[in-house]
Amino acid sequence: MQNKSNYILKGIFILYIIGLCFCCFWDFRSSIDLNANLFGVFSDKTVHFLMFFPMPLIAYFSFPKIRNTKRKFTMFCISVFIFGTAIGAATELIQGWTGYRTRDLWDLAADCLGLISAIGTVMLVETAVKARRRAAR
Repeated sequence: MQNKSNYILKGIFILYIIGLCFCCFWDFRSSIDLNANLFGVFSDKTVHFLMFFPMPLIAYFSFPKIRNTKRKFTMFCISVFIFGTAIGAATELIQGWTGYRTRDLWDLAADCLGLISAIGTVMLVETAVKARRRAAR
């Protein structure tokens, strides 16, 4: 059963990446105004933050064997950040070529901020899981 749920979680991760790419390349001009301010921040930047925030969390649950030691967990966090940043940079680069989207480094900064925030959350979850396991012994 563990193996089947692992495949399901990896499938969810792949679907998330596909959905992320869809959101980055779809032409939303006729339906959503992302230039509006939300608490003094363009809602477009908030959307970028929220689009990239789930990536480390989904990866954390999808790839449990890659993070079973402290060193592997550190490498996992670094790898997820590099992977997410690469996707963010690639989408911004490609958006500049589309004609209906623009290339914006602040979007990439919002993507990275979402990744960093989620990695911090993953570190808290990992710490809590390890502490619970130690307490159970």
